[in-house]
Amino acid sequence: MTPERGPKSSRGGPPPARVVCDVSREGDTFTVQQAALKLAGELRFPRRDAVELAIVASELTSNILKYGVRGNVLLDPVDDARCGPGIRVTASDEGAPFEDFERAMHDGCDATGKLEPSDYAGRRGIGSGLGAVRRFSDDLGWTPQEGGKQVWAVRYRRRPRP
Repeated sequence: MTPERGPKSSRGGPPPARVVCDVSREGDTFTVQQAALKLAGELRFPRRDAVELAIVASELTSNILKYGVRGNVLLDPVDDARCGPGIRVTASDEGAPFEDFERAMHDGCDATGKLEPSDYAGRRGIGSGLGAVRRFSDDLGWTPQEGGKQVWAVRYRRRPRP
């Protein structure tokens, strides 16, 4: 885990640092989760929102280990004119791109469709991780990259209203 300072904040003083976490083993999920909680605390997120953000970071990290083999997670402080401070979680991995990202965000599904209960045993999950990420994020998307993909989620301290 490596902090990197960004440009000066318009609100005075330096902003919290970007955090870079390499992901290649199971224990890295806890490290990323703790880093997300720390950054959310620095940005004065309410405790419940900080925990939801930690779940987002944890789910994206565990997906790297399940489907992408290895990669990294970036935790970036952001500042939106309408929503105020927030955190962007960006997970990059060396795994195959999504066949259908929209479908993968539905509970009980993966990128190829609905999962059967008999599928759960071999996959280390029930297909609800990206659904949780979607529910606990204000913005979510993905982009293919050379040799992998990047999934990003943003959570603001003041959640936008639809």
